Amino acid sequence: MVRAAAFATKLPVDLKETLDRVCVKLGLRKNYVVETALREKLEDLLDANDLQQAMAEATGFHPWRGIRRTLA
Repeated sequence: MVRAAAFATKLPVDLKETLDRVCVKLGLRKNYVVETALREKLEDLLDANDLQQAMAEATGFHPWRGIRRTLA
């Protein structure tokens, strides 16, 4: 069994109403929709952060002439 904790937040009224309508129309539980959306957003944020770190750590472009001089 998955452990769960309560999570409360305030949402704009229009977003809450849209969530309610979509869940009723598609027969989904609000908890499932919110949990799924939050997991996906967190994964996207972590992926973007990893990409930014990789770009910052990349050595960048080095012209061949400069590399050839250091090897000679």
